[in-house]
Amino acid sequence: MAGDTRHRRRRRRTLSTALGAVVSLAVLLCAPALTVADTGGGGQLGDLPLNPQWLVNTLSRAVQFDQVKNNTIPGAIANRDKATADWKAAQAAWQNHTAAAPNPLAKPEYNVVWSSKQNVADVYGAELGQLVTQATINPQGLLDLLNPQFLPGLDGFQVIDERKLNIDGSLNPEYGQVVNFVQLPLPWGIENEAHHMQYEWHDGDPIVAGGLYTGTVFVLSPKDIPNLQLTNISDPTQHLGGTIADAFEKGKDGRFTLTLMGGPIANFGGSPGELVTYKPDAKKGLVQQSEVPAGNIGGILTGDPNGLKEPCTIREARPLGTCANPHGIQFRNDLNRGLTADYAEPREIVLDPVKTIDKYAFRPTVRSWDTSNPDKPKLIGVAHVPNGPLQPAQRAHEQYGIMEDAKTWPDAKRLYNGLDSKAIFAGSMCGGGIFLVPDITKATGDFSGRIKQVWNDGLSELLSGQDPNAKFIDEPGGCAGGAWHQVAPNNRILFRAVQGRNPGSDNYFDQGQGKLVYDIDISKTIVAANNGTLLCDLSRGIHTGGYDLTGIQLFHKLAKGEQVADCPHLISDLVVHDPTSGGPHWGALDNHSLDQNGVPYRLTFSDYFVSRTGVDGDHRFYTVNIDKNGALSYDEDFRDENTGALGVNFNRRNWPGSPDAGFYKPHSELWVCPPGICPDNAPTTPRGATAHAKRAKKKARAHSRVKVSARTKTHARKAKRT
Repeated sequence: MAGDTRHRRRRRRTLSTALGAVVSLAVLLCAPALTVADTGGGGQLGDLPLNPQWLVNTLSRAVQFDQVKNNTIPGAIANRDKATADWKAAQAAWQNHTAAAPNPLAKPEYNVVWSSKQNVADVYGAELGQLVTQATINPQGLLDLLNPQFLPGLDGFQVIDERKLNIDGSLNPEYGQVVNFVQLPLPWGIENEAHHMQYEWHDGDPIVAGGLYTGTVFVLSPKDIPNLQLTNISDPTQHLGGTIADAFEKGKDGRFTLTLMGGPIANFGGSPGELVTYKPDAKKGLVQQSEVPAGNIGGILTGDPNGLKEPCTIREARPLGTCANPHGIQFRNDLNRGLTADYAEPREIVLDPVKTIDKYAFRPTVRSWDTSNPDKPKLIGVAHVPNGPLQPAQRAHEQYGIMEDAKTWPDAKRLYNGLDSKAIFAGSMCGGGIFLVPDITKATGDFSGRIKQVWNDGLSELLSGQDPNAKFIDEPGGCAGGAWHQVAPNNRILFRAVQGRNPGSDNYFDQGQGKLVYDIDISKTIVAANNGTLLCDLSRGIHTGGYDLTGIQLFHKLAKGEQVADCPHLISDLVVHDPTSGGPHWGALDNHSLDQNGVPYRLTFSDYFVSRTGVDGDHRFYTVNIDKNGALSYDEDFRDENTGALGVNFNRRNWPGSPDAGFYKPHSELWVCPPGICPDNAPTTPRGATAHAKRAKKKARAHSRVKVSARTKTHARKAKRT
């Protein structure tokens, strides 16, 4: 995760000194002008590198302590209210068979983005050198880089309008705009390193966001979206058994469970991590209920909770004999089962400049949980994912860093003519493996033998239709940075983000890895897994069912685009143009807008990982269209309101109500609707002029003819009486 320890220590000392100097300079620049009125004609305030309002805003918001200030743009609330009324009327007409289904892109929806303020500590010495030697800006403007880029600030949320259309089909003028900017108060509003929220939001849910560095949990109410209300802050002292907050998954009865990747407070950022469950609270939204350790120190020898022995080697379990560092988390509440993925011992990220002896403590394991008691998940299984099929020159390019899980969904066949399944996927950040647990209810004890590698990020890179050099990639999938992945509700499509790697990152011959968002068709794989006949296995090969292929031979065939047995196949990919050390890391499916076949209309993704690991990103945010077959394409109408470029750029000077608030690092996002607009039982929306819509129009015309006929007969009777 990090470079040479001594280099990092020198760099952190230098940057810490620079940070202090920068803050002092900011105060000097702002303070003298606080009493100077802006004449509006290019006066003193317009000439300052920093707007004095920045300091006023930062100080006033920092000391609010238990609340946040909304900075909603003028007209946003009125537009929301009109869009909400129009959508409800259109939905009612559709349900009454008097009109066709409204376009789902006219539904009031927002993306809430959890982000942190960029500061000088996020920038490496090499990057600063490049800035000085290659910058093309006017030297007079160099001071302007202080606040947009290098000064500290308060972490928070950007709310982006995702309603593309008005109900009449015209473009919403606020589409893609940041309509609200919310900063968190002190003491927990600074240096959180904004990380993850829940994977999807449902009507009536709170928003739950975790800070990677601090382990702080923020609970917010979106009942007045795009406005947000802070309802609770759960600080690190409330969960002494774990540190380093990662991801949240919704359990039964409104509960949410958080993975804490790092060890107890006494071993901050170390091992083992734990799960923390939060229960609903009428006033605070959520409050902490329980802590459950994900493993024990020395678990590879003496066992984990409930007598489970970890299937890790001594080297893989360094330094404390456990691989229990849970990152991703997915629950199948209908099956009372869950899966977490062990990523890494995270002290490499947060303990700067002090480091562990072995700084590459990435993990190769996943853990299964019994969630029948939603108050306290129970660890019931641990598995080591299979390695291969590639044999890379770089040991670190093997299957390590199992970052994320992706569950299949219940009732897919009944709801969407999809595929029923009990499977859960897991994905590796290094090695590129996409692994499948075919039946999570059977994942108990050491279930390593039940996991199969059914795809690899390297295959998507080699098959990329947008990159002419894709087929020449060296060690495809090796530390490509695969992260977020989720399954469509029909259980037929898997979506995945890969942040890639720049050429020369790991060796002199390193050609890098593609920065992609892609999706694959998993239909054959899910059917076979459900039947207990799954053949696809990139790690072990296929030696039955008429096949005799090693893992690498199977890889070769799939890399040429062949359909082999029940393996997935690539649907489409998007190349992401990010020139930095990072790329697309996180995404979110629009779970509120599904077609009749359970395919989402859209997804969003952001380009940012964790800058202090040496993997940053260009801080851009995009909306992607998904067609009925799953093909991906950038939404060309989703553009930055300041620059006109594709996507929303979080590297900007000003935010709503917040001049000079500066650059932000968007890590995760959620699709959120106004109350009642996106209930779980909402009907799916057919695509285009479907037969359903045509029937609705036909019924509307027939209804109209009946009314006309009735009026005609009434008039005839009146005329006859007259």
